[in-house]
Amino acid sequence: MSSSTSAPTASSQPVWLVTGASSGLGLAVAIEAAKTATVVALGRDQHGLEVAAKAGCRTVQLDLRASADHISTVLADVVKTAGRVDVLVNAAGYILEGAVEETSEQELEDIFTTNVFAPIRLARAVLPHMRQRGSGVIFNVAGIGGFSGSPNAGAYCSSKAALATLTEALQRETGPLGVRVCLVQLGHFRTSFLKAGHRLHTSHHIADYDPVLEPLRKAFNGLNGQQPGDPVKAAKALVDIVGWGIDKIPMLLALGSDVPAAELSAHEAKRKAMLTHEKITNSTDLEA
Repeated sequence: MSSSTSAPTASSQPVWLVTGASSGLGLAVAIEAAKTATVVALGRDQHGLEVAAKAGCRTVQLDLRASADHISTVLADVVKTAGRVDVLVNAAGYILEGAVEETSEQELEDIFTTNVFAPIRLARAVLPHMRQRGSGVIFNVAGIGGFSGSPNAGAYCSSKAALATLTEALQRETGPLGVRVCLVQLGHFRTSFLKAGHRLHTSHHIADYDPVLEPLRKAFNGLNGQQPGDPVKAAKALVDIVGWGIDKIPMLLALGSDVPAAELSAHEAKRKAMLTHEKITNSTDLEA
């Protein structure tokens, strides 16, 4: 869980801090933002960070499963080195396949640490500086998986749902202080997300679940490499949106044409389920 940074130099350009910059959307955002800003790219994979470095990014190798104190120390060094952080993009995340019962305590802790706790820790690290300046932008990337609990991906879906809810609270808390927090609901994008090495599986296997989960495993296999979203276009959209100015940055941004239908479908299913037993629901209040 060590960290290493490139040479320190303060910059007059806007400073972006991007997690998950070793691959996928994070790498695409780092490369696009580096065209007009100073970018500090965080990632666990050194090879991916070399790609970001060639694009002009400063790099910090950091495992987001590190302790909160370690992340705070690394971020303090980043702020000291770069002078400030104007934009934080929490793009890091991964999927863990398996039934809820198959998921070990360590696997559950690891995915929540990466997908939920790390983004909040990073936000806590930069917010004092943003509050002091009365300006700053944070993008928290949740996604289509958080709209409902999918079999074979319960840990992932619940982590993204948790990040979305925390983000909604954070944006209401920081908005009056001049800090804009945007919840990015990401659709299916053609990245390495579902490839071997990125797509993890629970170490424990329970055969009873195979008839339930096997169709989902095959669906994931079929989706890999066929996702409709272009990560380069998504990255450009985020960079362009920052140029609109803080007051015009949306609090909720769907990236991917598959997102609105997925979220509306999830909401409609819950609405129908809730109203099915409306008589029982309304019978539980105290008598006037």
